[in-house]
Amino acid sequence: MTNDYLDLLAYFGIGGAHPGGFALTKTILQAENIQPTDAVLDVGCGTGQTAAFLAERFHCQVTAIDNHPIMIEKAEERLKNNNPPIQLIEGDAENLNFADDSFDVAIAESVIVFTNISKTLNELARVLKHTGRLIIIEMTAEQNLPEALQKEVRNLYGIQDILTEDQWISRLQQAGFTKIEMLEVPSTLSPSELDDINQSNSIQTKFYDLWDKHHQFLDQYNHFIGFRIFKCHLSS
Repeated sequence: MTNDYLDLLAYFGIGGAHPGGFALTKTILQAENIQPTDAVLDVGCGTGQTAAFLAERFHCQVTAIDNHPIMIEKAEERLKNNNPPIQLIEGDAENLNFADDSFDVAIAESVIVFTNISKTLNELARVLKHTGRLIIIEMTAEQNLPEALQKEVRNLYGIQDILTEDQWISRLQQAGFTKIEMLEVPSTLSPSELDDINQSNSIQTKFYDLWDKHHQFLDQYNHFIGFRIFKCHLSS
């Protein structure tokens, strides 16, 4: 099933397109005690920006997956000379091809909302070790959305559900996460400029139009749509 918004991100090759951008990613991860022996899963890795940072900053064992072949191509280009090497896989977040208890840390940045949320959370709980943790940055409804706005969000982003904070916590608990923290966005954080771009040739006009619609939507409905950062453990 195609998703024009995800195709847009792939064709433009935008790194750090998630809420808060790469500046937020670095702030979150630098506060984590990630060890060189840790196995880290980057779900929906895009062009590999976060995966590269994880490997370079922590020298940990990074596995990065994405289900978009163009994203994989651009991640391969970024990561081809990475040291330590990163395992890059074209894969499906809803059906992870990893054994149970494989990872110490998993991170997903504006990824899960584009999938069947419950399936993906169940899979992430399965592949995480019992002592592991999940960090997610996800689009969140600031209040219950009117039906017309819900329809607009679904059509624009090709998503099934946009959850409130409480609904995210409920889904995480249903997947088996028993300790759920909500991380604060630092007040000093400056929004990242979109300066990490690896643009494809011959992009269709409809994707430029969709990018404009995306920004217009954010400007118009920013009081309805926000994001949350959750840090989750399977055991307290």
